[in-house]
Amino acid sequence: MSTSFERAALSFRRMRGDRARPASAFELARAYAKRMPATHAFSHATAALIHGVWLPGRLEADRRLHVTVPAGTRAPQMTGIVGHECAGASIQRVNGLPVTSLLQTWCDLGTLLTRVELVAAADFLCSGRNPWHTPAELRLVVAGLTGRRACRALREAAALARSAVDSPQETKTRLFLVDAGIPEPVVNFEIRDAEGYFVARVDLSWPRFKLCIEYEGDGHRSDPRRFRADITRRERVEEQGWRMIRITDDDLKNNGLELLRRVRAALVARSAHW
Repeated sequence: MSTSFERAALSFRRMRGDRARPASAFELARAYAKRMPATHAFSHATAALIHGVWLPGRLEADRRLHVTVPAGTRAPQMTGIVGHECAGASIQRVNGLPVTSLLQTWCDLGTLLTRVELVAAADFLCSGRNPWHTPAELRLVVAGLTGRRACRALREAAALARSAVDSPQETKTRLFLVDAGIPEPVVNFEIRDAEGYFVARVDLSWPRFKLCIEYEGDGHRSDPRRFRADITRRERVEEQGWRMIRITDDDLKNNGLELLRRVRAALVARSAHW
């Protein structure tokens, strides 16, 4: 008679092998969790998916499960599982699944993400009105990291993390500008009129020069109501003496040379020096 452990393992293997209906990483995690020892936990990209942390598309589509075990013990070795060892891993349960904590998960992603992606994930943790963490907390955690891979990348990403970032594209644009030598723009600045009334919150800006950048996804063009609202919003912003540069994904293609030209020209026209 098969044990519950064996049945769970068989279920996991069948789900992975079903090409007619490929299981998501979350579904696979639920199936695999039935066979996991109490000291094991999902980590890295798998933990990020379970927590709901932003990930680039290539990792969202990866059906391999990352599992962390206590240092000195044997990591699982089977198809579809990526094993890791960690001493003193911080483990919690999310949706009934054992996962590494958000901070540890982000640190673990340091070996899987590019520089910009790692900052985007950090910005995601620090986003919203009630963020999970603050940039200061990220900096504090990585300051104590020693003897592990990606320490330098994590410290740089924590230093570049900002609060209230709305999307990975905002992070990508901000870092692109900074890397090109342009002064760092302020994230999600609130523009107000002479009486102090709210006018708009803009993605990236240089308030001293009343210049801002607004990133526009496909929703801005495909939704007629939103399109009309964007026109009114831009007019209200410009009534306050601001210049708005509107960009899309295409502006970052081909090394983004035209975007850099537009931003530099607009800053110089507003007497910026750097």
